[in-house]
Amino acid sequence: MDARGIRPPDAYAIAERPAPDGVVVLALTGEIDVAAAPAVRERFAEALERRPQAVVVDMADVTFADSSALRELLRADATMRAAGTRFMPAALPPVVERPLELTRALELLDVAPTVDAALRQLAPS
Repeated sequence: MDARGIRPPDAYAIAERPAPDGVVVLALTGEIDVAAAPAVRERFAEALERRPQAVVVDMADVTFADSSALRELLRADATMRAAGTRFMPAALPPVVERPLELTRALELLDVAPTVDAALRQLAPS
């Protein structure tokens, strides 16, 4: 809170969005960095505890991502695969996509261009 009683906005936010049965959609917003990593890891773990078919992560509103964010995406992918849950980051902005490309981690993830595209891919045929 500043001297005028105004609280600055949080640097990041994680919210659950409506989704079809068996799917959890989490929206990440803002700066996903070392400070946000524990909260991101916790929300991914909470989602997995529900034993969904898939977890989709909407990253369209991420404004910054450091190596901690990349590590959490890769950790979640490995953990969810081991549990039989599909993990799908979606709507990657350049601040997320470029580091994933540079590290070749993008090759390891099942990424969708949009949340809608992810949900279409996950829909039963």
